[in-house]
Amino acid sequence: MISSFQVLASLPGGSAADGAGPVITEEARGVFLVRGASANWVIVKEPDGPAFTLIDSGYPGDHPLLLESFERLGLKPADCAALLVTHGHVDHIGGAAKLSEEHGIPVWCHEAEVANLVGPRREQLTFGQVAGKLLQRKVRRWLRMVIRLDALKPLSVTPARTFTDGEGLDVPGRPTVLLCPGHTSGSVAFLLDSSDGRVLISGDTLVSDHELLSGPVQAQLLPLFFSHDHDGIRRSFDLLNAQPVDLILPGHGPALRPTTAS
Repeated sequence: MISSFQVLASLPGGSAADGAGPVITEEARGVFLVRGASANWVIVKEPDGPAFTLIDSGYPGDHPLLLESFERLGLKPADCAALLVTHGHVDHIGGAAKLSEEHGIPVWCHEAEVANLVGPRREQLTFGQVAGKLLQRKVRRWLRMVIRLDALKPLSVTPARTFTDGEGLDVPGRPTVLLCPGHTSGSVAFLLDSSDGRVLISGDTLVSDHELLSGPVQAQLLPLFFSHDHDGIRRSFDLLNAQPVDLILPGHGPALRPTTAS
């Protein structure tokens, strides 16, 4: 069990915001964390073939970095079995429509998350909510960044299929769905077993860092104004903390490995 107060040791950091393209690290055999300008996506390769699973797809403005991450790993979009969505916020579905329309990649999400993918109304932070926080310099910096990443442009994604809590998905990595309502109604995490241990892909229910957080890199919540249901996100965070895992790949920030509690 991972305590929410336990210090976690982070793995090598960096992000595409540093100006050197996407930062790609193989955190477990065949499991790659890719850090875009702010948000992360995960690529899980089939060990004995070209097929792979993509989990999340960054901001719309991350799309060139997304394609670059495929190329650098020797992957082709046509070999992507599915794009699995942790939740329907713009920083996690930004590349989904193009991947679906231009490359035929099927997009899958939880059945309770369809409305957040299709839009136009989403359980997402509004500009009006941000306006009241613009006196904070870090909020202004963050807002300039997300505008540059095309976060305010209209976006709609139609999922090819939906999944349910506890379902094992027949795609590379064979992830199991863990419903984590709170950030959005249909937010999920994914659990998968690799040869290097059990991996939790946590989306935004548990992150390690973000532009609007301060303090150490560790397992933590995003600022609560990002979430639809504040009590729900706390319960789901506790649910993820109770998972016995060897590696956490969050929606924002570097990967984490739980340390041994003293």
